Amino acid sequence: MQEKWVFDWQEQDPKDSLKASLESLFSEKAKELGIFLSYYTRSEGAIAENVRLLEMEEPLSPQEGSLWLGFQKVHYNACLNIHETDLDKIQVRYLIDPSVGKLVLTGPYVPEREPDEL
Repeated sequence: MQEKWVFDWQEQDPKDSLKASLESLFSEKAKELGIFLSYYTRSEGAIAENVRLLEMEEPLSPQEGSLWLGFQKVHYNACLNIHETDLDKIQVRYLIDPSVGKLVLTGPYVPEREPDEL
């Protein structure tokens, strides 16, 4: 499994850095970003909340690179009585296509397990 999520991307203000522009977008679209990351936490019975940009790695080009997102896992199974407050993190790739005004986030590839034979 490898998830992708597409956001609308506005032309960034020249005085703002890419990091500042991404932080602004992520704070506006926090719920959507949480849904995207929840695809990676659902196998543990959790959803992702309070997502924020932790750091950006050296970009491959002005429109492409990797970044680290931090988030909290919230378990929705009341029987487990789990409440995690530690930040978890995940590395995602980004690709900005200014010609169509889109930002594409691509999560890590997680191989899916085949069913067991009887």
